[in-house]
Amino acid sequence: MNAMPPDKSKVVYVLGAGFSIPAGAPPQAQVLDDILKLDDADARVGEAKRGLISFLEEDLRINLAEIGQAALEDIYTPIDRCIADGTTLKSKTTEALSKIRGELEYLISIAIARRISEHQISRPTANQYVRTFAEFLVGKAARRAALAANTDNSELAKQYDPFSIISLNWDILLDNALHSALQQQCPLQGDYDPFGVVDYCCYISSLDAGDPRVRSGLWSLGCRGYNVKLLKLHGSMNWLQCPNCQRLFVDFGLKQDILARLGQENCRHCRKVGYANLLAGSLIMPTFLKDLSNFQIKLIWQNAGVELMEAKRLVFIGYSLPNADFEFRQLLSRMVHRDAQVDVVLYEGPSDDDKRRFKAEQDRYRQLFGKRPLQFHSKGVVDYVNALTRPAD
Repeated sequence: MNAMPPDKSKVVYVLGAGFSIPAGAPPQAQVLDDILKLDDADARVGEAKRGLISFLEEDLRINLAEIGQAALEDIYTPIDRCIADGTTLKSKTTEALSKIRGELEYLISIAIARRISEHQISRPTANQYVRTFAEFLVGKAARRAALAANTDNSELAKQYDPFSIISLNWDILLDNALHSALQQQCPLQGDYDPFGVVDYCCYISSLDAGDPRVRSGLWSLGCRGYNVKLLKLHGSMNWLQCPNCQRLFVDFGLKQDILARLGQENCRHCRKVGYANLLAGSLIMPTFLKDLSNFQIKLIWQNAGVELMEAKRLVFIGYSLPNADFEFRQLLSRMVHRDAQVDVVLYEGPSDDDKRRFKAEQDRYRQLFGKRPLQFHSKGVVDYVNALTRPAD
């Protein structure tokens, strides 16, 4: 007997910074303060911090005592403008600015990783909702492999595409949770066994040669496996990229272990033909001059547009739809189906300021999505995920 036809009501989950905050990720406004608190005992961190502090104080004239008031956009935008125009910023040449930019990206990644690690030590169950969400999604995605296993259902398997995730976050809380849930769902026996993968919807290689769990989504589907599409529009802390061949190298696990290889390790593919190219980060930093020309990033954005166009329902989780994200806002304006249902998961705190912020966020969504049906969920990420994944009675 044929299986039931797959649900064609595709859902796209859009994750903002608020998705990761209950698990310990810092709000963006807190990142600079966290950087200044990093331990200088690590030689690489200490050197990067000293260079950044000198730049903030001497060139941008920022008072470090009020660093919490400084916006990352106000630091990155002048750097990016000068690099793009080939001009200096005070005494800093474009080469010096590029170095500062790279060091700040490294420090931001380290600060976020440390903050999450410390939170998980003090509250081991704080990220349980992330694991629950990941297991829920993997369970839905795995149905494709079950359909593909029966030749009578091969066409249903090809059509089965129930959801995707678009994330504007750098952290890899969900990436690791999905990777872990995929391993539990289908332990790998051999290289070509059907299994599920985290699909970043671009061309990837494993950071360590021969890691069979880091595969493209198309490869897994071709082996009658399945994919969990996770499109990270601003890059990811577990990605390193070769500046020459443009390959994107991916790993899962501890962010600190991955970041330790940033700028320290050569591309293993270029090394085979005699080229020495150090792997670099691939984060799209907060700036009003975002450079989206990177081949892999462009591919992710193009695929994100397709996902948005196909979705019958969008669920925004922990995303306030800031005006500064104008590139993503224009993608939403262009690509979202005219009648798509839009759900917005935010948190309305008890104070008057919380209520004013929540109303302002609601107004931004109403202005952007206009006549489309909108529903707001005000109890926050954890409450929504628990309700979403709760077994039906």
